[in-house]
Amino acid sequence: MSSLLISSRCFLFKNMPFSIWVCAQSRDKRATASMLPSGGHWAKTTCPLPTTINIWFTVPTIITKTQESCMQPIRLGLVGYGKIAQDQHVPAIHANPAFQLVAVATQGQPCAGVENFKSLGELLESGLHVDAIAFCTPPQGRFALVQQALAAGKHVLVEKPPCATLGEAMALVQQTAEQGVSGLFAWHSRYAPGIQAARDWLSTRTLHSVQIDWKEDVRKWHPGQAWIWQPGGLGVFDPGINALSIVTHLLPRPLFVESAELRVPSNCQSPIAASIKMSDTQQLDIRAEFDFDHGHDELWSIEVRCAEGTLRLDNGGALLSIDGVRQAVSEEGEYAAVYRHFQQLINTNASDLDVQPLRLVADSFFVGSRATVEPFYD
Repeated sequence: MSSLLISSRCFLFKNMPFSIWVCAQSRDKRATASMLPSGGHWAKTTCPLPTTINIWFTVPTIITKTQESCMQPIRLGLVGYGKIAQDQHVPAIHANPAFQLVAVATQGQPCAGVENFKSLGELLESGLHVDAIAFCTPPQGRFALVQQALAAGKHVLVEKPPCATLGEAMALVQQTAEQGVSGLFAWHSRYAPGIQAARDWLSTRTLHSVQIDWKEDVRKWHPGQAWIWQPGGLGVFDPGINALSIVTHLLPRPLFVESAELRVPSNCQSPIAASIKMSDTQQLDIRAEFDFDHGHDELWSIEVRCAEGTLRLDNGGALLSIDGVRQAVSEEGEYAAVYRHFQQLINTNASDLDVQPLRLVADSFFVGSRATVEPFYD
């Protein structure tokens, strides 16, 4: 008399039809099979005692909780529906199948095709299922909104600059960790096509100096956005912080502000231009010129001089050249990469909440001299 030991495992499946095939091979090499159809009844066959049994699951195989969450789109709410949300966030969200835009909280024009609410509180109280919230509101007043979303257990993506003050940003870092959710301070310029290639090249070079020129016309890029000139609006540092986010990502050591000259229109609270001198722990010479009233074509460039050659980023990091020779760069857009990174953070229960660019802005205001210049009119 022969005996047969069969090792088995128990799997938990989602509620869906599935089939199990059992293929048995006998000692005399004759094969037979049994099938458990979706109806749940065995189709029996007879055969000599098998020596091996193989089991195939047609659908599904094994679905773990993590895999299941990765298969479902991340249901996203958007707070603020102004220019940056409409031009950048919404197209990037729609282009990424990992996300589903389900709600927008705005006091302005509604967003077509989704639920619209007058406030974040109204959205959260509606009962609509939302996994994550992206914030595209001005930095003033954003802190309380992000706190509210974190307290509700939502993952958060926060447009740059994350808050009006460094202290607020640091508090959000702590609260995100305490809530056990994922957070991203979206320094979008770090995802420009040429940045990763530039970072890779610089990682093995001897750095000599860095020159930043970040100049644009506020009337073109921020028309009618009076909040920029109010306390906490940052003025020229609103675009300038993009350059700071790039250099803090490219360079290997922490940066420090040595001096700054801030030029403030007589009818505004925030600077329209700035000159900044920075260094790192090895006295690297870093200079930055910011101008928000640049009447010509935009100039968004960073030049890094090294012993082995000169690297230059233009067009905000979209173009990369080394010793004047154009280099290959990524074809992925900034905000597409931002949301891909946000998806990865959520799936791995991680956060990316860097406050260094905002710290450099705060230090510029802290140590900088202030010069009053002619009034600004939009």
